[in-house]
Amino acid sequence: MKHLLTTIGLLLLPLAVYAQEAPGVVGSIYPTQLVRGQSNVLHLALGRNNPVKALEFTPADGITVTRTDSRDLNQGSVWWEFTVNVAPNAAPGPRQLVVVQERGRTAPATLTIPDHLPALSNLRVAAAQVNRPTVDVQVNASNPGGKFNDAPYIWFLLSCGPQPEMGVVRGKVDGAMIRASIPNPRTLQDKAAAPSTGTHCDLQLRATDDSNIDSNTATVTFDFTP
Repeated sequence: MKHLLTTIGLLLLPLAVYAQEAPGVVGSIYPTQLVRGQSNVLHLALGRNNPVKALEFTPADGITVTRTDSRDLNQGSVWWEFTVNVAPNAAPGPRQLVVVQERGRTAPATLTIPDHLPALSNLRVAAAQVNRPTVDVQVNASNPGGKFNDAPYIWFLLSCGPQPEMGVVRGKVDGAMIRASIPNPRTLQDKAAAPSTGTHCDLQLRATDDSNIDSNTATVTFDFTP
């Protein structure tokens, strides 16, 4: 995760950034970890007009792809969603992912099956006013196999319409809780291909601990208020 931040040098990663990616390149992957014993939803941004035929994992032991969905963002890229089941006894460690498309194969990308799992629960929205610059959230957090630092990275996917907002912010640990402020999509409207600004939204959130292991995904649905 920290390497990703260093490479891109951005706090926000709107999906439209990847609209001009060359064929055969995975523009965006979220999340970058697959949890053992769970059904994981893997999001990929890929170029248009090149349908996905299969996902190949190496090593493949313990991994099964059970569902595929996609939606065209109408900006040169397609947002793919794959349901990936990981067996409880799958070996932890890195896995290489290659997307097999109609016109070739992507370069490999690395995902990780972690050996422990920070746990988030009871994600709730503390403030989501239309005119506020941020959406303020809080979530219960525990980490039996590790620990969070005082300001963990919080990865989010906020969908208030067809064009989601994806990014990372710094959270703040407050006892057994983490608080974070996510940019209101309306504050990004001066940027190219800004995210949708509907009032009914779905939020997915993960936290990274001090050994670079991501938590499970916590989710909540909310409505902006006047």
